[in-house]
Amino acid sequence: MANNDLDMISLLPDALLLIIISLLPFEEAFRTCILSKRWLHLWKRSPSIEINENYVDHYYDSTRGARRNVIVRLVTLWLENRGEDTVDKFSLTFSHPENVRDLIEKCVIFVTKHGVKELVLDFSSPFWERAVIPRHNEALLELPKLAYGHNNSIQHLKLISCRFLEDGLSTWHVLREVTLGWMEVPINAITTLLANCKMIESLVLEKCWNTNHFEIEGTEALRLKRLIINKCFFAYGRSFKLNAPNLCYFKYVGEIVPFQVKNTSIEEAYLDFYLGFHDPRIGMLTYGLVKDLYNARVLSICTTVLQAASMVEKRTMVRDMNTRHLIMRMNMQNAELPGVFFFLLICSTLESLTLEICSDIMSEDEDEEQDQDYSDDTDEGEEEEQDNEMDENEEEEQDYHDTEEDEEEKRDYYDDVDSDGEDYQYENTDEYDTNEKLGNLFNVVNNQLKEMEHLGIFKCFETLKTVEVKYFVGSGTGVAFLCYLIRFGKVLQKVKVDVAFEELITKENQSFYFGIKEYLINSPKASNDLQISFCY
Repeated sequence: MANNDLDMISLLPDALLLIIISLLPFEEAFRTCILSKRWLHLWKRSPSIEINENYVDHYYDSTRGARRNVIVRLVTLWLENRGEDTVDKFSLTFSHPENVRDLIEKCVIFVTKHGVKELVLDFSSPFWERAVIPRHNEALLELPKLAYGHNNSIQHLKLISCRFLEDGLSTWHVLREVTLGWMEVPINAITTLLANCKMIESLVLEKCWNTNHFEIEGTEALRLKRLIINKCFFAYGRSFKLNAPNLCYFKYVGEIVPFQVKNTSIEEAYLDFYLGFHDPRIGMLTYGLVKDLYNARVLSICTTVLQAASMVEKRTMVRDMNTRHLIMRMNMQNAELPGVFFFLLICSTLESLTLEICSDIMSEDEDEEQDQDYSDDTDEGEEEEQDNEMDENEEEEQDYHDTEEDEEEKRDYYDDVDSDGEDYQYENTDEYDTNEKLGNLFNVVNNQLKEMEHLGIFKCFETLKTVEVKYFVGSGTGVAFLCYLIRFGKVLQKVKVDVAFEELITKENQSFYFGIKEYLINSPKASNDLQISFCY
């Protein structure tokens, strides 16, 4: 008869048990030593070591100092008893590392000697994430010099607030993915890195800064396929030059700078610019970048891109975009409509359209205010950290490409929209019942829809199959635009609307959105295969 108390997991071979342990955070892996004698020393041999000071939900509380001490003791114990087993991954997330500098250097030197393939050193503070654009703080630690000299097997490298020597990584020839964040990264360092580590396929810069321009000028030998620039700071007026023949994915989040992108192989592009700029060149800068990304099959753009076209005179694209999936992150306001129709015009083979309704888009002025708040609160937070306390954190081109006779009519339409007042959006009050709200909304929708119909049918209506709206709110512009797509989308198969959760708090609101759903379902359709669904 089988013993019900038999520990089946402990019967597994060590190789499988080590895989299980490697999936656990470092502190949890250590706790497996109490399970049985079989498990007593297994945690020390785990091929994956992930030490995260922020593992618990609350970064600052009365036990934080004690947890840091426990982590330091565990790491020391691990170093003293590790043995010669290979380390595949070593990840250390530890703020204010100055007090344990020697221990960290020992860890890095140890794992680089023992064939580590993935190295993550993150010395940033959770407070820093509150800054949209980083202050120019010095990196808190430097990669130990002894780590450079070893026959390195590192393929994935992530350094956050951790300096490195520009020439030091030149011998790490098997690097494939590199992420750098929260430190100064001179353009020379990037150039040297890509020139010597020819196998790099992914480069990510997060909240880095330098006083020079950004430039990657490569040949066919450059294997870079993925480039992400996330909220980095470049000196005002500096250019952003990119020529990576094998680049497939490009993401840029940050300030608008003069772009020069010489690449036709980019398949997916993500653009997110800050608002609030008064530079008259913004339209031309945005238009130029979009034009250079004509071959992207997946294109994600923000409201700044949609509004930028109104800042320039009429222009024509050299060629239509090759985009099959267009993602527009927007507020669904009248000011964005010219840009929306501009992209419908130039994306003539569009198959899928996604609208992400956003309300937290950051402007340049808000950016500066938040950065100042971040500066003040960081100082306060660091003082409270010493007392093991924490306060609550603060919350954080258009142009038409059509004939001259249509241009004046479309310009008059948008002038009328702007002069007629704000777009209708219901308010959550008891002043009107649901039917009255819907009646007011549909009056606005019908008026806007008549104006939209004057624009005619875009070529992409012959290929567009799927439309998805995320975080939908009950705006007249949004409903009118959906009706417009439904009426003219000849091969449209699916329209899916996800209503924002906060819009469904009351039964009255639920009835309101049910009325919108019925209105869309009963609207005239160009496609007999169309299915309309609402997700509440």
